[in-house]
Amino acid sequence: MQSYRRHVAAAIAVVLSLSAEAAEAAVTVEIVEPSNKFIESETIPVRVAASSSPDDLYYVEAEFEGLIIELTPTEDGYFEGSFDLGELGGELPYGPHVVTVDAFSAFGDWASAQRTLHRYSAPPTLAWNALPNDTLTAGWRFDAKCIPTPPYECQYLSASFASADGSVELYNDAPSSVPGRLYVKEWQSGDDYQIPSGRAYTLTVEASDGVGPVVSRTIGPIYVDRSPRLTVVQRAPGAIIDFDVTRLLVLDHRGRIAIVDRNTQAVTWLGVIPQEDAPLSAVYGALTPTGAVYQTTNGYILSWVGGNRYTVARAARLDAVNGDTVVFTTTNDDWAFAHSLGTGLANRLLWSSPGSRSPFQADIAAPGDVYFGTHESGSIVGPSGSLPVHHEGNLQRPITYGTYIAAQWWDGRRSSSYLYNLYTESGENEVFLGESITSSSVGLLLHAGYTGFLKTDGAVNQIWLRMTDGRQQQISNFTTSSQFDQAKLRVGHDGLSNVGDVLFLNDGNRYIGRPGAAPERISTDLGHGRWHGGTCYVTIGNTLFQVASTGGSPARLAATAAFAPEDGGAREVLSTSFTGDELLGAPVAVRDLHEPDALPVSSDGSELIGDGDADTGGDLAPAAAGCSASGPAGSPSGATALAAALAGLLALARRSRPRS
Repeated sequence: MQSYRRHVAAAIAVVLSLSAEAAEAAVTVEIVEPSNKFIESETIPVRVAASSSPDDLYYVEAEFEGLIIELTPTEDGYFEGSFDLGELGGELPYGPHVVTVDAFSAFGDWASAQRTLHRYSAPPTLAWNALPNDTLTAGWRFDAKCIPTPPYECQYLSASFASADGSVELYNDAPSSVPGRLYVKEWQSGDDYQIPSGRAYTLTVEASDGVGPVVSRTIGPIYVDRSPRLTVVQRAPGAIIDFDVTRLLVLDHRGRIAIVDRNTQAVTWLGVIPQEDAPLSAVYGALTPTGAVYQTTNGYILSWVGGNRYTVARAARLDAVNGDTVVFTTTNDDWAFAHSLGTGLANRLLWSSPGSRSPFQADIAAPGDVYFGTHESGSIVGPSGSLPVHHEGNLQRPITYGTYIAAQWWDGRRSSSYLYNLYTESGENEVFLGESITSSSVGLLLHAGYTGFLKTDGAVNQIWLRMTDGRQQQISNFTTSSQFDQAKLRVGHDGLSNVGDVLFLNDGNRYIGRPGAAPERISTDLGHGRWHGGTCYVTIGNTLFQVASTGGSPARLAATAAFAPEDGGAREVLSTSFTGDELLGAPVAVRDLHEPDALPVSSDGSELIGDGDADTGGDLAPAAAGCSASGPAGSPSGATALAAALAGLLALARRSRPRS
């Protein structure tokens, strides 16, 4: 048809005979519609601006996939028409298609314009092998891929890991062995990886097929710690808040909090944390004999007892937990209360001082005796209002174990540490431990007759240990200040083993220190370390690690998350029926979390997950030997062996002040 029209135009030009004016005639055509590049309905409107000089346009037409239509002039000087795709006799294939417009003049000149349209089904699918709160460990190389939607091909793929200490980008825009796809994989050279350890990252994966919109997904945090001394014991469906022999308390990236049975992997959802006043990183809590207790972001303290959730307090701050006894303060620190989770008894008032600026700090000894200190008081207050400890000025941050209490005098810049024996006559029971330079009063450990404390060497703080026989030993000797590995609700206890091994942090690393030996580096300072049942553990994100014994074989864990099926189906091993039934009440004013919670700051705060938030559970990995100074804690081979190894020590651990 186009050829016929052109021949007719040429014939007319011969009949009229070309004049000088006609010889200079020119035709222009510009497509105004379609203006976008996607075919989104069963009709394609066409609108063009066409002209010739002189003004002798003869015919304007448009062609699309064999359909040809004449465009008619409009009053505003354009030419219009539309294609009905139903006339094609079948479904228009996915992919690029061309609209061609031709305009002819009476003098045999013509012009043509084209526009490419796309029948577009979907952008590329992104896939990668890490979930929010995952920890990339030794042997785990991050990888990602772009899966195109035919007939298009992926043009580029990038995975960017951003942290406060720097960023890393994995990028690929080169053709791969699988047509249309792109892959990126973290390179590894020996023990060196492209993504540095010791950081918490926000991951952004981005890809494009050059036609549709750029596809981008951002998740986090993703942790990286490839320390060879760490062996994965278990991965959880969320960040691990607390653990014991049989359970995990976890919080996922959606704000869902749960108790996980470590043997069966059964997940019991406790509720949804409202993300209104503070980030999810502000949530903390502890497992208890009857369930769990936790602090929300909007000032609520909630408990899970006997399969039911209860509100312990509103506009409050959870300060201490031991067994089923909890201590909390109001957000303004004017009142402090004790509460028994197991009995559900009414809150018991411990302290009242309206208008006080005191950072109330408490510790709970077995069987539920509460000791606390305040900024204005020179005494530690014990059960029934007793004053077992007194020091001129003020004492804070009491830590209890057996017959001992450790406390600190602190003026906001310097601390003096003291140890007291409750069986020694008052006035003769104070032992001065040392003075430290610190902006926090969190600088004491007390366990099994050992006392860990900070002591300045005149320039920086070093770790010291008071032995059971009263001797003092220096543990660290670094040029930068060391600090204890403290976590909320576990302050003062978990950093010491039964034989006096000390967990501490220095310059981005975690160490075990022992009298008479050089400190042993065990990991980066991500997460928190803890002695439990004579064995050393570290929790980072959703991963529970056991620390290998000195000289033990390096822990190597390959990534177990494989890419999802090609159809895009995502593995979902968590409950899909959980709806997050209710928020936890109206928001209240957020407490200014001042010194009582100013703990030492560490570096923190599968598959097809590109288009959703699929969660995945982790398989149990064999537990490594313990890291006690007395040597390996047995030869466990999985969660069952771990439970067996710890079960016999659980009673002693509870009696010696577990924080669970």
